[in-house]
Amino acid sequence: GNKIAKTEIAMIKVIAPVMATQIIDWAIQAHGAGGVSDDFPLAYAYAHQRTLRLADGPDEVHRQSIAKLELARHIATAPQEVDMAITRGS
Repeated sequence: GNKIAKTEIAMIKVIAPVMATQIIDWAIQAHGAGGVSDDFPLAYAYAHQRTLRLADGPDEVHRQSIAKLELARHIATAPQEVDMAITRGS
């Protein structure tokens, strides 16, 4: 994979499956009881999409990866020494 886009790839791995599941859920809601019947493939699509969300690892793993990458990026660009006045109370 592309190391430069590592954070963006992790973000996509979280949001794309979540949004696909949400869209299917909206379609089920729009169809009412028919949305979970065999008349439409929506219930199958929802179950299939929800299973796919686990295929590349749970969302929490990708979110943790994003957090680590962002923290490392900010630590690398932060000033190493910060001048701060030492005060004793207010």
